[in-house]
Amino acid sequence: MASQIEKDSTGSVRGGNLRPEDILIKKNHNYRVMDSEETKAHIAWLMESIKAEGVWKPISVSYSDGQWYLEAGECRLRAAQALRKKGWDGYIPCFQVKGDEPTILGKSLLDNTGLPPTLLEVGIAVERLVGFGWPMERIATCIPPSLATDPAKALRVAKRALELQQAPVAVKEAVTKGVDGVKVSAGRAVAEAKKNPLHAAENLKKAAAEAKASGKTEVKREKGIGKSGKAKAAVEEKHRTLETIGDAMADEIMSIPFDVEKLEKLAGEWHRARRG
Repeated sequence: MASQIEKDSTGSVRGGNLRPEDILIKKNHNYRVMDSEETKAHIAWLMESIKAEGVWKPISVSYSDGQWYLEAGECRLRAAQALRKKGWDGYIPCFQVKGDEPTILGKSLLDNTGLPPTLLEVGIAVERLVGFGWPMERIATCIPPSLATDPAKALRVAKRALELQQAPVAVKEAVTKGVDGVKVSAGRAVAEAKKNPLHAAENLKKAAAEAKASGKTEVKREKGIGKSGKAKAAVEEKHRTLETIGDAMADEIMSIPFDVEKLEKLAGEWHRARRG
């Protein structure tokens, strides 16, 4: 039986229930890392779900020159295609999406909720959108809610994702595959790449070895001192400065004869540090 194509009131094709084999997957079009363990496990789960209940959530496709092309929903499509090879005789519901490539890409990123994208996968999409000329503020509106709902945080996520995407290959592999059985967080990978891109992979390997030796299973981003810690450090630094200047003033006063100009200068420094 052929795919059941639907048309709108003008006679234009808008989608329908399509055979999985009638939909082509463009090479390197999806930002999903299809060979990751999480993606493979998700597809395996989808196969069981589809075999029992069919495909409930439509995938997004585009139509060009008499051919359907996948735009979003590759995991569902691959699961359905794999089942077809095993004798499954079902259809997959589809919606046709229209618009320019970056708009379709941004929408697919925002709507990707079945298996929330990783920071690395988001970085692939962000890099493409930057290539299309989109500003980071616009890209931030497409960050999926699984990663951020606050606009300011979404912007930070978009920037961090791009930094990870532009990190050395070995650093990205550390995030997707781990190092010697130890997971590496995306945040730690980005921090190491920013600190020293040439030695980031080597530093991550050392950190993984240390984590493994201490019984840990993941290398996470090192925590900063925070706002309260920074405030405390600033106060301590101020006290050290005042003590240093005060000691210098006392030493000068005790000297015989003391230098009035030098003493006045030290007094001025002390007052400025005190008010700072």
